[in-house]
Amino acid sequence: MKKEKPVTVFIPVKNAENTIEACVKSLLNQSYKNKIIYVIDNMSTDKTYEILKKFGKKINLLRMAGPVPKLHNYILDIAKTEFIAYTNADCVLDKNWLKNLLKGFTSDDIIATAGFCATPKGLSKFQELIGLELENRFKKFPEYISRAPDMNLCVRTKCAKKVRFDERFIWAWETDFGYRLTKLGKMKYVPDAIVYHYHRPNWKSFFRQQMKNAIMAPLTYWKNFDKIKGDHISTSSMALSLLLFYLTLLSAILYIFSSKFIIIYVFALFSFLFLNMFETIRVAQKPSQYTLLFMIHIVRTIAWSIGLPKGIYNFLKNKWYKSR
Repeated sequence: MKKEKPVTVFIPVKNAENTIEACVKSLLNQSYKNKIIYVIDNMSTDKTYEILKKFGKKINLLRMAGPVPKLHNYILDIAKTEFIAYTNADCVLDKNWLKNLLKGFTSDDIIATAGFCATPKGLSKFQELIGLELENRFKKFPEYISRAPDMNLCVRTKCAKKVRFDERFIWAWETDFGYRLTKLGKMKYVPDAIVYHYHRPNWKSFFRQQMKNAIMAPLTYWKNFDKIKGDHISTSSMALSLLLFYLTLLSAILYIFSSKFIIIYVFALFSFLFLNMFETIRVAQKPSQYTLLFMIHIVRTIAWSIGLPKGIYNFLKNKWYKSR
């Protein structure tokens, strides 16, 4: 039997008392046994740290304040293994998750692997539909991808050390990391490496998540301008929905001053609603899901429409354009 190579596995966590125990247990129960587990608690204010202490020497538990990329870079600095695997505190891992990620490294030019993000059973209808929309995108991933969520990612340590995480990112750090990483080699999609992700439980948390993604978009695409046209995760229809929403708002404001803009307003509004309804019907599995899924698409677009101007303001204020 081939001897397992040691692998570093890292989980950053903050205020995840409802999911962190199940996450760590699923990691400890992996069929791949030779792993070194690091969990960094980002100064949680709930019971997360107390729950983690119960695992004792089974995990390497640390506490550190700062943005999540800072925590990632700390692990990169101390990691000695050939590979580093990443997951999140709101995930439960399939028993063969780590083994399947590592099996994906079939050649030297593959420097990273990433897997499928599924939805656990027993969640609310809202969470199930967020998962349905996300899974619909994952099922269409090509064999080689340019980025992946850090809830389900494995990287050659020497390559990750070269790229590192940009500590300016308060969100979407793995997007920038993935784009820069795949300039060094290939990231292979391994659908059999499955994590079950607990999606945002309510409208408020979902809205904030999407708005944070939008806030970091200007810096992301300034550094990786060739990706602005979209990729396997951020589809062209999502960008088109945002443009139509902005056009609808602008034409509605102009209509106040001149009735000539009514045609543009009606066209933009109809196109915006039609596009999102088309996406809803395409993703939904049954008509009873239409209304809530349609609203999820609309709220995501509104969140982005607010977050993007904030991101541009931050980009200019912090003079991020002076360096990539």
